[in-house]
Amino acid sequence: MPLYEYLCETCGQQFESYKRSTEEKKDETCPACGGRAAKMGISLFTAKGTSPGGRSSCGVGPRRSPFG
Repeated sequence: MPLYEYLCETCGQQFESYKRSTEEKKDETCPACGGRAAKMGISLFTAKGTSPGGRSSCGVGPRRSPFG
């Protein structure tokens, strides 16, 4: 299930929500104010761990949001 990022059109709250492909067309409501939220895209994330050499095992740099 993809994790989508949303932006509330009423209060500007950013939040994430898992959606099944069958639910993609359904409107999402803001958990803060209950307003309508616009889908901004699939959430980007970075997973970090360490390898035996002490370097990061995956992910490069900080997480970037599609909101800017």
